[in-house]
Amino acid sequence: MKKIIFILLILLNAGLFSCKTEKITVPSEPLKNVNGSWKIIAATRNGEDLTTRFDFSQFRLNLSDSTYTIDSLVPFIVNKSGKWHFDDPVYPFSIYFKQMDSTTKISPILYPVVNGQRNIIMTLSPGCSLITYQYSLQKAN
Repeated sequence: MKKIIFILLILLNAGLFSCKTEKITVPSEPLKNVNGSWKIIAATRNGEDLTTRFDFSQFRLNLSDSTYTIDSLVPFIVNKSGKWHFDDPVYPFSIYFKQMDSTTKISPILYPVVNGQRNIIMTLSPGCSLITYQYSLQKAN
């Protein structure tokens, strides 16, 4: 009986001292870098495809650190230059646009990688809330 208790104590000690504390590190997510010129590659209005019905080739949304400019107007959430920021720079769900001397306008976004290229998908209502546009933007070369 003493041998069994002795063996159990040895096994218990071996089990307790063999465990090591492991540090768990949360992987860091890089900040989303959207600086550059973005073009519209797909567009819908209330779910109807507008890509082939309207010339979006001249539109550019130029984003830099905290400012934006727009080339060639299309129905968009803003129509003048101003400032922008994400709701969260690591996990953005919305982008905020503020034209000079106006209120801030919000657009929900998705930030997928499609065919190896980062896209921004924006859903917006530039005027009437019954009309919703969705633009898929991709960096212009």
